[in-house]
Amino acid sequence: MTTFSQFRNTKTVEDGYSFQSVACRAKSKGCVTLASSNTHIKPKIDGGYLSDAADLKTLREGIKLGRQLGNRPEWGEYLGEEVFPGIDVQTDSQIDEYIKNSVHTANALTGTCKMGTGKDAVVSPDLKVIGVSGVRVADSSTFPSIPGGQTGTPTVMIAERAAAFLRSPQQSVTTTTEVIMEQKSVEEAEPKLAAA
Repeated sequence: MTTFSQFRNTKTVEDGYSFQSVACRAKSKGCVTLASSNTHIKPKIDGGYLSDAADLKTLREGIKLGRQLGNRPEWGEYLGEEVFPGIDVQTDSQIDEYIKNSVHTANALTGTCKMGTGKDAVVSPDLKVIGVSGVRVADSSTFPSIPGGQTGTPTVMIAERAAAFLRSPQQSVTTTTEVIMEQKSVEEAEPKLAAA
């Protein structure tokens, strides 16, 4: 996170504006593993940042777009000098090096306890931890895929759903796959209109 920590110490730059490139649907995957069977030992966390080249490309193109937008004449009197990554960082390899040295989480971590029915699921569709009795997870870690925006609202939705399950334990759970299959069955059962 060198960009932000360096900027705080930059006294010669006046107030300005910034663009932040974010890989909203990152393809890189990290992992959380146990360091020990002792529950007092912190787990090993590998963010896996930039382990998929597509994420580096996304961030690089975001910086290029930010530069295009930031240099528009419409900024008028607010148009100033580029601070980070800086005017000396121009080639793709230079931009990539800057990204590698400044990449950080957007503080919207998701998916460490994926909800689903597949072999990679940790939590069932009713938010129960698979293979563990009496434990549910009701936060953004259950998201099976990363949302394209802030995670606050879908996290509240997961919490509301968990509350509904706790109030009505016998409530049935319908998965997206079941809904899609139901829609296909209805479409197949409906008579097709002949083309005119």
